[in-house]
Parts: sequence; C-alpha cells; structure tokens
Amino acid sequence: MKEWAIGGVTILTPEDIAKSGGLEIKDGKIEKIIREKPKAALTLEIENGVLTPGLINAHDHLLGNYFPKVGNGPYENWLPWDNDLKSADVYQERQQIENRDLYLIAGYRNLIAATTTVSDHIPHFVNEPFLDMLPMRAIRNYALAHSVSSFALSWGDGIEAEYQKAVKNDIPFITHIAEGFDPETARDLKTLDGKGALGEYSVLIHGIAFSEEDIRLIKKKGASVVWCGDSNVFMFNRTANVGKMLEEGVNLCIGTDSPMSGGLNLLYEMKFDKAYYRKTYGKNLPDEQILRMVTLNPAKAFRLKKFGQIKPGFVADLAVFADNGKTPYESVVSAELRDVMLVVIDGKPAYGNAEYAWLFDALRLKYQRVVIDGAEKLIIGDLLGLMKRISRAVGFKKELPFLPVEFDV
Repeated sequence: MKEWAIGGVTILTPEDIAKSGGLEIKDGKIEKIIREKPKAALTLEIENGVLTPGLINAHDHLLGNYFPKVGNGPYENWLPWDNDLKSADVYQERQQIENRDLYLIAGYRNLIAATTTVSDHIPHFVNEPFLDMLPMRAIRNYALAHSVSSFALSWGDGIEAEYQKAVKNDIPFITHIAEGFDPETARDLKTLDGKGALGEYSVLIHGIAFSEEDIRLIKKKGASVVWCGDSNVFMFNRTANVGKMLEEGVNLCIGTDSPMSGGLNLLYEMKFDKAYYRKTYGKNLPDEQILRMVTLNPAKAFRLKKFGQIKPGFVADLAVFADNGKTPYESVVSAELRDVMLVVIDGKPAYGNAEYAWLFDALRLKYQRVVIDGAEKLIIGDLLGLMKRISRAVGFKKELPFLPVEFDV
C-alpha cells in the first residue's frame, strides 16, 4: 500500500494537543507525527479538522443491532428485559434477517460514528464467521462469561476457567456484572472475587449495583469497568456510580450496548453520558476525560497494545472530526454523524467526506457514494445493497435511526 499523509489538522493524542500538524502513514502504522506540512506525495490536507485515535466502543452486541428499543422497565435485573425482548414483535422481525447482515448493520453503525474497534460481547462461535466481513474491527481475543449470577447464560467454560485463559494468554476477561438490584445481583462482585476472577484482566460491564466498597476493591484489583449510561437508564432508571469510580481512579470506559436498549452510537453515548454526569453530580465531566474513555482507557482494558493513541508505530486507526469552533476536545464529544470527516482503519480510509474521493481512488479502494445524516459521504463495501437486503427480508423499507442512510428499495 502507498505511503500517505494527513495534514492541516489539530491532533489529540488524546493526552496532548498538536495544532496545525499532521502525520504520515506507512504499512498500516503511524510512521511519524509532524508539526509542519507533510512532504508525502499523497497528502490529504484537511482544514478545520480534529484528528484523534479511532474510537473504541467498549461494549456492544453486534447480533442485536436493530431498532426500535424494547422495554417496559425499570427492571430488577437483565432477565425480565430479555424476556420482553424475545416476546416483542420487533424481535420476530429481526429474526427474518440473516446473521451476516445483522453483523454488517452493526459494523456500519459503528463505522459512521468514527468507531474503529468494538467489543462484541458474545461467544466466539457466534461471531467468528462474520468478523472478517465487517467494515471495521471487532476484538477477536477475549475470554468471557455472560454474567456472574446463577441465571446467567452459559457462555464460555465457566468463570474460573475463562479467567485463567485470560491470564495465560494476556487477553481480557469480559462479563456483565451487577446489572440490577436483586440481592444475588448486588453480590456479584464478591461472587466474582471469590472465584478468583477479579483482577487486572477483568472487564466489568455495567456495575449498576456496585457499592463504594466494591469500587474500592475494583481499583485495588486493577480491573476495568464499562459504563453504558443510556442502556442502564432505559432499563433501570439509573446507572453506575461513575463519580466514585473516577474519584478512585478506576479505568473507566464507555460502551453503547445494543441499540435495542442503548444509545444510537458512540457519538450519541458520549453526549448522553456528559449530560447525565452533569445532572447527577452537579459538575462537568471534562471532554478530555470522555475522549480517554473511548480511546486510551478501553485500549488498556482490552489489552490492545498498539491502539488508542496517536504514536509512531501504533496502528493507524484514526478519525477526523470537523472543528466546530469550540475546544478540540469538545469538537469531538459534541460531534454529530455529519461531523465525521474521515475514518481510517489499518492505514486505509474506510469512510469520509465525498470530496476525498481522489484519495480513495489513489489508494485503489472500492467504495460507494452515500448520503448519511444529510451529508454526502464515501464508504467502503456495499451499504446500499445491505439496506435493500434488510428491507426485502422484513417485507418493507426498514429505516434505522442509527444508520441514517438514504436508499431506494
């Protein structure tokens, strides 16, 4: 693949700001960060752009990416919500669609929101047939349990064995935990710790019932937590005590959950979480912190050694957002879909503004012209064909708010 460069942007590493800079890309990696105009023959100059690492969605269920939301909460735990989901008409509608296409829907939903990597929390035998066809990256190496309670789904080989896999292979151990209020769910963290599965490899999803004692234990053990604010509020009318987690220095990440309970995408989720934090704690959650929660922090949690930062030698998973005149960090956190100017995965453009067609052509990429959120964009793959297949499968033109693409049936 040709070497190429991006210039004229403000770079958020995310911990530092480099204004009017750029970077060079070679063999799918960040070759170097530069403070002047790039000298590469193939250079994309972007005016008023903010460049960040590609965003990491720390929790999703790709097979469950559909719409509308289902629920009549608040629920005591996840199980009655799941029962409502399985009995809903929209679930039966979703069942008419091939799993391949549900995975593609999810991939595009994440891609257009500048998300280059997603954690698909599901057994390996479910997602492995579909990961190579996604337009963005899903984490492949992980150990897992569905949850900790006695009524958990039978995912993996048991909590103790799965955690030992994580330790042996230096991969994350991912589980839902403390997702509800019944007495057993409230004891989830102690149960997990008693099984020897609470430690630096643990990625704990939700944690609504965590006590302050639990949070201190999580910090002591070095585990990470994923906050899915919109999904939690929709299902339970509350979410985890993220204020205390941040106070204790827990490695906190942001995830969307599936759109059948959670937010439309990671851009929406960042804004929702920022507003919820302000309402709950009476102070702002800094935009710099939010950006770390979708880049640096999940890269640490999922043990992604060369992701989540702008550094030479790191994988060139990148996103460029329109600079909307606020601080560069706020430009990212407040971004709408139309503000995503470019998404790069493994050093290759995967999505971007229509005027960048010359770059896609120069790099010999196959793409479509589409209109998303009212803006003309370029996207790899066959998104329009996907939307037509979905509509044929369900028998009517199916429009998805999290994938607002214009198409004809």
